[in-house]
Amino acid sequence: MGVFSKTFECYQRCKELTRLGRGSRLLRIPAGAWAATAGFRIWLRYKLLRPEMPEPLDGGDGPVVSLTTFPPRMGDLWMTVDLLMRMRPAPAEIVLTLYEGEFPGRRLPESLQPYLERGLDVIWTDANTMPHKKYRQVFERERDGRRRLVVTVDDDSFYAPDTLGRLLELNSRHPGAVCCNIARKMLRDDAGRYRPYSLWLLQTACSGPSADLLALGFGGVLYPFEVYSRPCFYDTQTAVKVALKADDLWLRHCESAEGIGVVTGRYMAIPPEMPFTRRSGLASGNVAGGGNDRVWSTLATLQGGGGGL
Repeated sequence: MGVFSKTFECYQRCKELTRLGRGSRLLRIPAGAWAATAGFRIWLRYKLLRPEMPEPLDGGDGPVVSLTTFPPRMGDLWMTVDLLMRMRPAPAEIVLTLYEGEFPGRRLPESLQPYLERGLDVIWTDANTMPHKKYRQVFERERDGRRRLVVTVDDDSFYAPDTLGRLLELNSRHPGAVCCNIARKMLRDDAGRYRPYSLWLLQTACSGPSADLLALGFGGVLYPFEVYSRPCFYDTQTAVKVALKADDLWLRHCESAEGIGVVTGRYMAIPPEMPFTRRSGLASGNVAGGGNDRVWSTLATLQGGGGGL
């Protein structure tokens, strides 16, 4: 991780300038340009100078990091996995859940093979629940087994070495809450109705768990057993029917139904995005296309009709 530490530190400072408006306006333009290319530079360094393999994970009772992916992103997934294994503290295990129908013969790229020997585990499922695979199978396995902390991440981001440490520190202070590195404040108008999702603001800190925070999955989200043991998280049929492409909103719906708050700590910059993945992502349709607003209105109806958009 040392080879990338300076890149992540500089990226963090640049994002604080551009996203939080810190520093002079003249600095924000070059800072934004530098930050915009951070993901590409990490990706290019991996392509040209592959680092030595990380140390194997111990498979103990520490937190489990969970993610999912699909074929167009499989070729470069090893880079995200490599950085996850280098986090300090390190996870006990990394779990990748895949839909069998997308990988005939359960064939995986050669680039992932070394990581399978160092603590990467694969769960195969016969149901394509899209982003909900990121948490559903791992929640069930841990609920019925070791009950470890579960941290979900995305497959198209590069994670800084302190990503997991920040979440564990939050969990130590708020053990019964959902802990996230990045959240949005779910804003309402004077009539109590939710404003459009695009107006929900990034939350930079909070004093305690809140019912008005939405944990953003791409920044990393921690779920303790006390949270993921609740029955709402296992209603996959409704999740797929109502919020197939909006797992963050579905999880917030479940948390609200179970009276679970969300907490976030000191602002962490949005992690650098792996290049060449945006066109296959969900963000454009969910945010710019208004998909999140439609999903949240439907979920509000399931909760009793109040507070819809």
